[in-house]
Amino acid sequence: MKRYISMLLALVMLLTLFPLTAAADSSMQASENLKTLIKSYEGYREDAYLNEGEAYLTIGWGHSGPDVYVGMPMNPQIAEDLFNSDIKTFEDSVNKWNDQYKLNLNQNQFDALVSITYNFGAYWVEANSGDWRLANYVQSGFKDASGNRLPDLEIADAFGVLCSSARKILPGLITRRINEAEIFLYNNYHTDNTHFVYTILNPNGGTLASGNRVAIFYKDQPYGTLPAAVSASGQAPSYWAETDENGKPVTPITASTIANKNRSLIAVWNGGCALGDNCPSKKFTDITPDFWAHDAIDYVVSNNMFNGTTGTTFSPGVVMSRGMLVTVLYRLEGSPDVSGIENPFSDLADNAYHDAILWASDNRIANGWQDGTFGANGTLTREQLAVFLHSYANYKGYDTNNYSDIGGFSDAKDVGEFARESMCWAVGEGIINGTTATTLSPKTGANRAQVATMMMRFTGGML
Repeated sequence: MKRYISMLLALVMLLTLFPLTAAADSSMQASENLKTLIKSYEGYREDAYLNEGEAYLTIGWGHSGPDVYVGMPMNPQIAEDLFNSDIKTFEDSVNKWNDQYKLNLNQNQFDALVSITYNFGAYWVEANSGDWRLANYVQSGFKDASGNRLPDLEIADAFGVLCSSARKILPGLITRRINEAEIFLYNNYHTDNTHFVYTILNPNGGTLASGNRVAIFYKDQPYGTLPAAVSASGQAPSYWAETDENGKPVTPITASTIANKNRSLIAVWNGGCALGDNCPSKKFTDITPDFWAHDAIDYVVSNNMFNGTTGTTFSPGVVMSRGMLVTVLYRLEGSPDVSGIENPFSDLADNAYHDAILWASDNRIANGWQDGTFGANGTLTREQLAVFLHSYANYKGYDTNNYSDIGGFSDAKDVGEFARESMCWAVGEGIINGTTATTLSPKTGANRAQVATMMMRFTGGML
């Protein structure tokens, strides 16, 4: 990968080229693993080139400075000599910090700081004191105000912030920073980023409370806490949403969403409608802008999981039937062809639920009753909903090993044996919450607004 240096750092590159620091007592050297990794980041170039936002041309293995000029002769040996000279400069700087700030660095920690210094220049710690958390953490010995070692995620997040050039966030640089955090924290020189993923944040006219447009999270764990933002009037966003390739909000992201990939997020401010003037709920006379499930209804309608009960009503309080929920899952799956599937139910009518029920039964997502009926018009209870969603998640091959102990709910004993595992999973995933702090109400019917909310949580966390 090419080296990218921000406009701010270009101002201190002269100091990098002419070190003024006193010699350090430490004499650690970059490992061969680190040298190989830096070369893979930088790439080898025999022609001088200029990166956006940089003051000087670059050549060889990322060597940059006023000594580089167009037409400069270059071959592998010259490039190796320049590389070794650069590495020595950056080793000296990190050795100096090791002594000055009593860091007691081990080899992998030393390597990680040499790598980021190779990218940003030898004086980034002193030049940016107070501006960047990672520089502050070096100076504090990676300890908090109480003298305790900083959490791994906080250190990784501080690495991830240093990823822009000419005010543009570069995903490749975020990946490099995460690689360096992996080296620093876990002695992991591989580039598959096994512990962390990132989000790129667009406050969408608001302001990020931290000022950082990139946030790092543990991979394959719930986000837990999403970034804080405020509008010009001081209001928090309605929610954060994942964006499509055009930067438009498509999938709401919640604290319970699993951070299973890198995402770009946008703050949604406009009264809970992710789609602005194209808000699906605008056509429903029974959904007001401040209705508690407005966000979820917009989401399920725009993603073709739900339709209105009429052209102008959504009927949020109507309790859903078993057939309705199976139809939602069938639409989510893309309404596959059911030709050739034998009908196992004595009461399956040729109606809007027919194909969905055949598909769900054939894939063991929704079973019927012992008397051979399906009961499409029967009430969808909260425990049945948990079973259907759990079965669909298993059908899709999702990780369904996150369970919660529901024994703290006073009516946990009312959960049917057939639904107990599924209810523990749904509560553990944050899909189903208690109807109160102490009750699950497993036998209660789930209405359309509630199910829309649960579907938003489910697809936001599992897809």
